[in-house]
Amino acid sequence: MQKISVLMAILLAIFGVDLFPNSPASEAQPIIIEAFEIATSIKPIHSLVCALTLGITQPKLLLNANFSPHQFQITPSQAMAIQRAKVIIWIGPVYEKPLEQYLQKIDAKALTLQNDPRIRFKPLRHGAFWDNTGRCDHGQTTKQINLDGHIWLDPTIMLQVVDVVVEHLIAQYPGHKPKLEANATAYRERLKKLSQELRQQMAPYKGKTYIMQHDGNQYFDAAFGTETIATISIDPAIPPGAGHMLKLRQAVLRGKIHPQCLFSEQQMDGALAKNYADTLQISFGSLDYLGADIQPGEAAYEQIMQAYVNSFIQGIAGK
Repeated sequence: MQKISVLMAILLAIFGVDLFPNSPASEAQPIIIEAFEIATSIKPIHSLVCALTLGITQPKLLLNANFSPHQFQITPSQAMAIQRAKVIIWIGPVYEKPLEQYLQKIDAKALTLQNDPRIRFKPLRHGAFWDNTGRCDHGQTTKQINLDGHIWLDPTIMLQVVDVVVEHLIAQYPGHKPKLEANATAYRERLKKLSQELRQQMAPYKGKTYIMQHDGNQYFDAAFGTETIATISIDPAIPPGAGHMLKLRQAVLRGKIHPQCLFSEQQMDGALAKNYADTLQISFGSLDYLGADIQPGEAAYEQIMQAYVNSFIQGIAGK
């Protein structure tokens, strides 16, 4: 009888029948998420997704180069990564516009952050000159296509992004729900700590006004109490006209505006911006939204923001 029982167990095992269907071993196992099965657009978003999937998988960073996400051409390797990915997370056409044509055909697997009402996007400001209250001298619009995509420059908004992204990942990979939720809880605490530390560092500079190469800093201003007083250009791809530069110079010389610094951007022409700063006779600094020299990964966003604040303080201090 014992031999028959043993033989029965062997046969059942061979044919895949579970002798103990209610045992923990028989529970559905999480689907394996292969490396690069999840793709993200820019480094700050990639960092957040890396933190959420820590210990589960390795997301793919699509745009890891020193160029503006507003204007770029997809490489063959990037196009292949998009086709192979099962989940793609990006801000949307308000920021990475060139990606749109590649993602339109595979919209079902793309999470477009700008489409989620839980994330508080700000209207894109139209104009290049502000008054001393920081208000643009042109009308604003709330149309979705005219949103400002630089949401990661406010760590509190990244908390909203965590909620949206982790919900999407759990829907795609329900077997990993406990780990994804635990990672999300831990990363929220990191973001709260980061926000508090950066606010303390920026406290002495609250109310400081400055000029940006183009208007991409309103989330930073909202988070830390600084003010963009003017921009060199409305469109990063279009150099400013002589009339606009004359208007800025007269405003500075006559004391109408009091910018402490003119900031260039890592992904734009820094030499041109430095020349404008010399013309306006104000200090010059450089800011890097995307952390071109920072290693991608789950700690990258915190490093990007700390470096950004350091560079901002140095520019305002004239160092």
